[in-house]
Amino acid sequence: MATTDTLVKPDMDAVLSRTHLAHDIHGFLLPTLEAVSNAMHGLEARFGDRAASEGKIDIVFENANDPNKILISITDNGIGLNDENYKSFKTPFSGYKLKSKGRGFGRFIAFKVFSRIHYSSRYEFLTDRQTRTFRFDIYRDDELVFHDGDPDFTHVGLRVEYDSPLTPWHDLIRQIDQSTVSDIIASHFLPYFLYRWLPEITVQFNGGAPESVTTRFKDIFVEYDKGQVEVDIDGSVETIDYSLTRIPKTRSFKNHCLLFAAADRIVGKPRDLTNVLGEPHFTNENNENYIIIAVVRGEAFESRLNDSRTGINISPKAIERIVSAVSDVIQKGENTQIEKIKTSQSTDLNGALQENPILRLGLRGKSIAEYVSAKPNNWKAQQFVADLAIERYRASKDLTKAITTAAASPENYAATIKDIVSKIDQNNKEALAEYVIHRKNVIELVEAARKYTSDAKHHPEEVIHDLIFRRFSDSATHDYFEHNLWLIDDALAFLPYVSSDRTIHGGKRSKGDKVADLALFDDSLVLGDNDGTTVTIVEFKKPSRDDYVFGPEKTDPVTQVVETLEKAVRAGGVTRTDGTHMSFSGVIRRFGYIVADLTPSLVKVLKKHDFLNDQNPKIFFRYRDNEKIFIQAIGYDTLVENAKKRNQAFFTVLLGE
Repeated sequence: MATTDTLVKPDMDAVLSRTHLAHDIHGFLLPTLEAVSNAMHGLEARFGDRAASEGKIDIVFENANDPNKILISITDNGIGLNDENYKSFKTPFSGYKLKSKGRGFGRFIAFKVFSRIHYSSRYEFLTDRQTRTFRFDIYRDDELVFHDGDPDFTHVGLRVEYDSPLTPWHDLIRQIDQSTVSDIIASHFLPYFLYRWLPEITVQFNGGAPESVTTRFKDIFVEYDKGQVEVDIDGSVETIDYSLTRIPKTRSFKNHCLLFAAADRIVGKPRDLTNVLGEPHFTNENNENYIIIAVVRGEAFESRLNDSRTGINISPKAIERIVSAVSDVIQKGENTQIEKIKTSQSTDLNGALQENPILRLGLRGKSIAEYVSAKPNNWKAQQFVADLAIERYRASKDLTKAITTAAASPENYAATIKDIVSKIDQNNKEALAEYVIHRKNVIELVEAARKYTSDAKHHPEEVIHDLIFRRFSDSATHDYFEHNLWLIDDALAFLPYVSSDRTIHGGKRSKGDKVADLALFDDSLVLGDNDGTTVTIVEFKKPSRDDYVFGPEKTDPVTQVVETLEKAVRAGGVTRTDGTHMSFSGVIRRFGYIVADLTPSLVKVLKKHDFLNDQNPKIFFRYRDNEKIFIQAIGYDTLVENAKKRNQAFFTVLLGE
């Protein structure tokens, strides 16, 4: 005879320990949202098609901002806990909940936030009448502790009460307010507003008047467009349904976003569409700001919904494809708004090209409008300039190589420049001439700064530093045309981010900080690579200084460059002056420049570091294998000389020199 055995019920404590909730207001409210979702099912079970008109859910916060006294109750007039519902309640991951797109796990989420949970139920059908009141506690051997007496309400339905929140949530509770709660409830159940039914849901705080979430948002969350897109998700083409709504911009709803829906509620964090659409909000003909919310759903999401219903197990690449496909739909419907963005971009780019007309070569014969139409909507002038710089390099095959060749053979470079200039129309030649005159004046200023002052002392290196890039600033506050990095190397002039005499963390200099004179960061194709980040350090030394000593960082500029580069790489990113953060990713390439007069003591230090100058006696270089750093040491005279050579062809062609 065969023997049998039974499964041991899931260890819900262990399951919960592996379940993560975001520590924000949405995470705190997730148990409430789950209770509302269960209430929806109870209303549908009792009223069927009449659930929207006869259903009611009341959410009450008592002592809302006192962590020691707060009590949240969710009361509905649904079917209550009959025997079938009660059996499902006692069964984690029940099949009964799967029928209604649930997971049978939502009620357990509450233990991530509260330590005390209480249920009251009243069920009536014909002569069958049942009441149940009990405390639910998964940390007891017997999880359900029943109480005598009837529920505090007299109608059929269910009430869930949460209190005694866990300590980590206390600070957040002190800041909670009714309007935010209503906004989160409405946005969480946005699918019900758009394409399903919604009962009357009210929120009441501290004995005040109840606010109807349904009434407040039913005329706001209105579907204006819907459809389907097909997207490749993890190797399979899936059909995704989308719904679009336009709503006024508010404190809670402040930018275009895409929301994922599964089990008829919003799951996970919104995907910001600002970068794709170009602006955080649009403005209508009445000068009113509005945003677009896209809700996407599909069987692909239902089958990938995690058990805690806090996220969808889908790859970032698939999410990108979904965002792209739905954004295309939005842009077609908002073509007037997109045209405004493109017109503004064209105007900004035209202004940038007036400052630096040689970048018109990067247009490759296209008009500004044609070029801009093919670029992202969120690009500003600096992104266009960086992109055109790349195209300009490509248009001249290999400008970096051409510059190197020109330094040794100005005649060849002059021929190259003549060819470039011949392709620029007369109006732009005049603008280019102004640009070339500016460069000529800057070179003369650098030469003057190197000379002795009236008291026979050299100008400090800060003078030249400021001339090349203003100290204590960065490219977040200074445009591409407000610096002269081309003096060092034309390839540096269009790097995405430059920090001048600032800490990596962006704050006040503290003990242990390594502050580079110039730190340049590139994560684009400017230098011809696309597999990581390039970090470049430039250190200026006082002209004619001749007291360098091998080893110590204060007297050895090679050690200083190496240590500063290592510090920058270890930091993993840099904070800009506007407060934003740029992170390094992928392979990190390191370059260093030492700009100093090649005095005997400096040459001695460079040779001890095994630097070579066999290719050009005026430029010392070395690739350090251990740190994977390429460093060049160049004198101020060579800096000026090379700048003159690189620009002499322009001076000759455009100024007749």
